Amino acid sequence: MVSISVDLPKTVIFALKLLLMKKLLILFLALALNGCSDGDFSVPAFEFTETVNKCGTYVLYITDTKKTEVLILTLPPTAIDTIVKVEALPISATVTATYRIFDKAIGATYFCQDIPPLEPKIIKELKADDKGIVNITTTEILNDSVVTGYKHEITVSKLLLNDGKERTYFENFIFGTLTINN
Repeated sequence: MVSISVDLPKTVIFALKLLLMKKLLILFLALALNGCSDGDFSVPAFEFTETVNKCGTYVLYITDTKKTEVLILTLPPTAIDTIVKVEALPISATVTATYRIFDKAIGATYFCQDIPPLEPKIIKELKADDKGIVNITTTEILNDSVVTGYKHEITVSKLLLNDGKERTYFENFIFGTLTINN
């Protein structure tokens, strides 16, 4: 501790103590802020292609250009049909959204197989909680007043993906447009 002589006026002693306390406070704050870490969490890119892929009636997915990041929607049989409608499906046991990162590119039939292949390996998987809503707007595709198909515009609102450790949230996420021709 610093020894201060009693011969100094009390105001000088007070000023010196105040200066010492300021320096100690600054040093403490610098050490405390330097010790903080935001961890090694890497934010997913969520930059997907515009193509919505389909396997069967129930599984829709979009990929990034490298086909190593995938967002998958599993829907009930009535979600993608030939009825013009606007539908809001809450995420639940039958309506799911899952984000995956693979160690290699997936093939075109990866999600269409009954038993998922062992390769490529899933290195990260985040699942949506049950507060999200899958919104599907279905419209007719007309050619000379004849219905030639249906367009399904899909968005997800309040999409919270997590794995218990990491979380990613989107207020509104544009999944894409699925076109089905007759």
